[in-house]
Amino acid sequence: MARCGLHPEEPAVATCARCGTFLCAECVELVPEGSVCEPCRARLRMDGPASRVAWGALGLGVAGLVLLPCSLGIPLPTLVAGAGAMVLGLRETGRIRRAESPVRGKWPARVGWVLGGLTLLLVLVWVAMFLFLAIDR
Repeated sequence: MARCGLHPEEPAVATCARCGTFLCAECVELVPEGSVCEPCRARLRMDGPASRVAWGALGLGVAGLVLLPCSLGIPLPTLVAGAGAMVLGLRETGRIRRAESPVRGKWPARVGWVLGGLTLLLVLVWVAMFLFLAIDR
């Protein structure tokens, strides 16, 4: 009977879809590719493409800056895009740090939350200027 590659005292219940190592019930990690061992799971996280969340953060960050001149009357869409970019970017950056998302998503997530923060800062400056001019009259 086959035994787990990491726990020789345990019987194997599966094999790694990437490297073929025998796995016990404790070692099995289920991913879209099948059951994999922990080293292969780490490689999948490192090698995978950037997640949709990372690209979404980047897209919202860019959208916030693009919407900025268009929303001088009501900055709500710009605020939503900027805040969304920051939330998604920071969330994805944390997932990458915990090795739960592919490392390739690091730059779109970071650029997204930086652009989102810049958008929010510019809206805040615009609102402050508007209020200052309104009070000055």
